[in-house]
Amino acid sequence: MTEKATILCVEDESLLLEDLRDELIEEGYRVLTAGDGKAALEVLSTDRPDLILCDMMMPRMDGPSLLKEIRDNHKKLDNVPFIFLTAKATRDDIIMGKRLGVDDYLTKPVDYDLLLATVDASIGQIKRIEEQNNKKLRMLYKALQDKRHKGPATKKPRPLTISIITAKPNLIQPLTTAMRELGCEVSFISEDQLAKRSFDLQNVDLLFMMYSKVVHYYLKYVTEERPQDWDGETIILAPPKITVEQRNIITDSGVDDFIEYPYPPVDIFKLILKKVKGAPAMASGTTH
Repeated sequence: MTEKATILCVEDESLLLEDLRDELIEEGYRVLTAGDGKAALEVLSTDRPDLILCDMMMPRMDGPSLLKEIRDNHKKLDNVPFIFLTAKATRDDIIMGKRLGVDDYLTKPVDYDLLLATVDASIGQIKRIEEQNNKKLRMLYKALQDKRHKGPATKKPRPLTISIITAKPNLIQPLTTAMRELGCEVSFISEDQLAKRSFDLQNVDLLFMMYSKVVHYYLKYVTEERPQDWDGETIILAPPKITVEQRNIITDSGVDDFIEYPYPPVDIFKLILKKVKGAPAMASGTTH
């Protein structure tokens, strides 16, 4: 792995927490730490780890309670592996954890070679599953495009056009790269263009808006004053920490959909596939 993942370590023993952090950092991982379940939820409100390593017995909120809270109320973390770290794991403990959705157990005292192997294997499995899903979606997209190629000889498939309103295009570069690999035409609209209303949606199939104060302010303009004959769709890319008020504003604004951070490529691909199924073919020689 050239780019290591982010690990959240949740442990109330400060010396052990420090040792865990040092070992993982030395291995090249980015490490977040929390002293109990409550503190872990605060971290998760602003950051999304690739794996959670958590002690079972802690004050305020223990490991099983944290796991249950995450599996019940934090759907964006559904595919994040959760590993219990415990001094004693009885048969009943293991059964309870499995029912809550724990992925693995490690025992204390910590065998760091086993810990690092377990962490690497868990993250590797998730990445393989994600890549398989992405590959299936790319194949489906290609099949749909090939099907449209078989239309009238005077027509050819029109590439799906996507515009993204954002002040920081580099933050979503992996997404835009994936979109272009699918054959989509991708362009950016700056927040300054949004504020000045100097952009055209006429030939845009999907409009993604990276949520910000500026996008928040002009959201109603985008949804209410778009061209009447425009058949595109608007999608909000929601921030890592979104308040109930912000969520309600997004829901009530008239946007067609929204995707929560970290913007899973699978969710993006599904929107693209849904749109391309109904996209018309473009007559030869037509330009955008």
